[in-house]
Amino acid sequence: MLVEVLLAAAAVLVLWMLFKNDEDPLDKVPGPPKRPIIGNAWEIFRHPPDKFLYLLRDNWKEHGNRFVFKILGLRVLHVAGPEDIEVVLSHTKNIKKSIVYRFLKDWLGDGLLLSTGAHWHARRKILTPTFHFNILKSFSIIMEEKVQDMVEMLKTKNGEALDVMPMVSDFTLFTICETAMGTKLDSDKTSNAKDYKAAILKIGMTTLSRTTRFWLHNDTIFNLSSHGKQFAQYLETVRSFADKVIAERKEERAQKQSLQRQESVDGVGTKRRMAMLDLLLEAQEKGQIDIEGIRDEVNTFMFEGHDTTAMAITFGLMLLADHADVQERVFEEVQSILAGADRPVTLADLTEMKYMEAVIKEILRIYPSVPIIGREAVEDFKLGDLLVKKGSTIDVQIYLLHQNPELFPEPELFKPDRFLEGEARHPYAYVPFSAGPRNCIGQRFAIQEMKITLSEIVRNFKLVPKVKGFRPTLMADLVLRPVDPINVKFLSR
Repeated sequence: MLVEVLLAAAAVLVLWMLFKNDEDPLDKVPGPPKRPIIGNAWEIFRHPPDKFLYLLRDNWKEHGNRFVFKILGLRVLHVAGPEDIEVVLSHTKNIKKSIVYRFLKDWLGDGLLLSTGAHWHARRKILTPTFHFNILKSFSIIMEEKVQDMVEMLKTKNGEALDVMPMVSDFTLFTICETAMGTKLDSDKTSNAKDYKAAILKIGMTTLSRTTRFWLHNDTIFNLSSHGKQFAQYLETVRSFADKVIAERKEERAQKQSLQRQESVDGVGTKRRMAMLDLLLEAQEKGQIDIEGIRDEVNTFMFEGHDTTAMAITFGLMLLADHADVQERVFEEVQSILAGADRPVTLADLTEMKYMEAVIKEILRIYPSVPIIGREAVEDFKLGDLLVKKGSTIDVQIYLLHQNPELFPEPELFKPDRFLEGEARHPYAYVPFSAGPRNCIGQRFAIQEMKITLSEIVRNFKLVPKVKGFRPTLMADLVLRPVDPINVKFLSR
């Protein structure tokens, strides 16, 4: 601890000397009172992880859709208005992620989430075919299989209240492994999946702690600290998990290629299901990506493809359980589309689920899986009459945007009909998957998975909350998480 304090003091002195004479137009933007030298560092540090989102909310309510935090010489402009968010997210050059994302570089490397410029464009081009309609169609079969496994497990619980997040997290992890990675993880009876999920959660918590402790922004100080040493342990767990997934798929791919060569000689052909990892391995064979690049993208998609969707489904189950009228409308819509038939839903069925789509939109409005997006300006730009200089940090506050009563009247209420009534809104008033050039590449995958999951669960169960009206404390680390367990009863229909 003493080492960390001394290193922190040295960091403060150095950074103050670097930035003490710096002037910036952002200094005129409202925000909480700033202390000499350290700015708002103390206010941010003293708020624990489960209070930081509420600190942002309080400043938004007091100062409006633009407010600035200053940490030593670093100014962070928070924007929550759709006009400003449109400028930031639609900018074709300012697509670089902010400094906080750099804290994840040892984990996600130059994967799609963190990369920028020509490197990002090249990776996006390689990965886009993963989410082609025909591939998503094959993915729906796997999603259906996995949710049926979950339904059968829930039937054995006889309506007891369950903490849904661990169950849903297993489901989404197994699904992303088999769809995007081509690996059937739920056949693995070891603790790998459990350890991986726990490490992801700890990485998020450690990253948030590092963000609010400015002296840990320096890599050397962080690596010497207790936080850094713990982070290294978590990192080893997730890296070894990803390496295992890659190794298994490469071995399976080699076996299939050998079999296909033999079948070609014999005049017999087989159709192989493609996964995202296959596209990456093909790109490696063409010299477009190396093994480190594959690892970066696997780590990125393993995290983004399971954790974000798991949180959305978890919050969705909570809201459906607490709103029996909405739940029944979902049930009636599904039954009408299937004409009462006892069969799996198809992609054609999913396109007809208009009310379900509105429900999902409302879930993601209230609980956007990624509540904040950070950018670093690589060139000067204007937000109206405000000059934002190169090097500035801009945090797009999606959670606060979706809570704006001027855009969404009675924002605290769960009202899916607001997405059926054709209300005119600013095109950037609702951005749960970001927008612009860096919009989420997997958003159709996520919506498809949510529709299949929620429709199958509602077909089989009546959802009842353990405590009517319960809403968890929220925490924003890498994704928006409930601090408290979300308990739901699944009563067989």
